[in-house]
Amino acid sequence: METRSNNWYDRHYKTILIIPAILFFASLFYLFVFYQENGDVIYKDISLTGGTSITVLDESSDGKAIYSTIKASIPDLTIRTISDISTGKQHGFTLESRQDAETLRQAIEEQIGYNLTSENSSTEFSGSSLSQGFYTQLIHAIIVAFLLMGLVVYYIFGTSRKFKLIAGMATAVSVSILFNTVGILNFLSVLGFLICFFWYALTIKGSANRKNEAIKLVVFAVLGIILMNPVILQSILPISIYIIIAVLVASIIAIYTYQSVPSIAIILAALADIVMTIAAVDILGMQISGAGIVAFLMLIGYSVDTDILLTSRLLKSQDGSVNQRIFGAFTTGLTMTLTAIAAVGVSLAIIYSFSETLRQIFQIILIGLLFDLINTWVTNASMLKWYMEVKKIS
Repeated sequence: METRSNNWYDRHYKTILIIPAILFFASLFYLFVFYQENGDVIYKDISLTGGTSITVLDESSDGKAIYSTIKASIPDLTIRTISDISTGKQHGFTLESRQDAETLRQAIEEQIGYNLTSENSSTEFSGSSLSQGFYTQLIHAIIVAFLLMGLVVYYIFGTSRKFKLIAGMATAVSVSILFNTVGILNFLSVLGFLICFFWYALTIKGSANRKNEAIKLVVFAVLGIILMNPVILQSILPISIYIIIAVLVASIIAIYTYQSVPSIAIILAALADIVMTIAAVDILGMQISGAGIVAFLMLIGYSVDTDILLTSRLLKSQDGSVNQRIFGAFTTGLTMTLTAIAAVGVSLAIIYSFSETLRQIFQIILIGLLFDLINTWVTNASMLKWYMEVKKIS
């Protein structure tokens, strides 16, 4: 049975890559269309767009009926009920909209039949510029998480010390640009750049091409000083900053692709998890809050675990054949993922009606873990097997 299974996998492991490829490109196409229609790749709630949130503390009012009536005149209105987690009894509800506070307050008062005061309600308002700034920082955090994840993976599975240090310097510069106003992150980025820079300088002492390497080092130093200087960055238009980031990221990806196929396979699998999850979230019509963005950050960590397990088992172990190592990693990784899915699923069922924030986090992680099963054990496994076959690694 094992022989038949191995023969089937050996014959079709490249063919089954079509499945995740279709899912990935279909998700990208859907997000492209979605962006054209909505100006972003997700539906954002008022914590990311700005707007008004009014909480009404009233056990007798039917929040959902009030919501249905008001929504006819305020289309972007959303509702969250406030309930006792043990009894399920409603204690109130929260209505949110991009409308100003006075407009939303009047609409609610018309439906409940009395004036809202500080004793029976609370009102929160966030400006669009503040919310947009918060959203931008969260997107930057996701980009940085990917950059650091890719760097760690490349340091584990890459072979060229020189290119590892170049990738380290480029990553440090990227983090510094994205978080130049956050003192501790900027400091750590500069420190990381200096460590990689001086380590690179030590490696060229015995090099036959010391002159060329020294010229490269000077170029790295000049670019680092310019791009990691907050004063210079403040004089650059935001669009220019994103062009610089795009060039740096493209350079880093080129290094990973040229130097380490296993590293780029892990990064691609993690990227596919995020892209497919965002597409699924949009199809479900979920309005993403700051907590939802944090869930995507958590998903990066979840998705890369099994990929590193698989890659380590294949490349760093010599026990058994390639297929046996894949199936061994599959048994362990599937147990890990299914355990996480079970834990998240039970948690989601418990808090589904009581916490919008936790519900959104658990939903995103659950969807992402399901996609991770495909992207790890089809995409990554097949790419690694293909790589090992080309390189004649057994």
